[in-house]
Amino acid sequence: MTRQISRAISAPPVVWPVNRRMRCHAGGVFLALTLAISAAMGQASAHASLVSASIKPGAVLTKAPLTLAALFAEAVTPKGSFLRVFEATGDGAEVDLENSAVSFKNAKQITVSLPKKMPKGRYLVMWYTISADDGHRAGGSFAFTLK
Repeated sequence: MTRQISRAISAPPVVWPVNRRMRCHAGGVFLALTLAISAAMGQASAHASLVSASIKPGAVLTKAPLTLAALFAEAVTPKGSFLRVFEATGDGAEVDLENSAVSFKNAKQITVSLPKKMPKGRYLVMWYTISADDGHRAGGSFAFTLK
């Protein structure tokens, strides 16, 4: 009996034969899973960031626009998402008409009205969004000049 136990303990481990073809297949499966997980994580971490605006960042305008529209990467919630326009110099007063709203036709777009007479100068556009898809928050700003 002692002899059988010692044989069981000292028996060499079983090694499954693995050929080159099996290793390549396993490597391909691992690569495919890694790419799929990376893609899913990239989509999950996306935010409603600024894609474009009717006033381009850094623009120099000769005529004051009546509205500012911004398009975002995903749909945004109407409550909590906004566009605001401030004087970049002086006291930094808000100059928009405080009516920032998400478009009914396109939930990826926010618009805000601007006064008919805006003095020449530099302005700062600030935006803040809450994604309607996942609740992630994003914000940013850009400037433009009115000459």
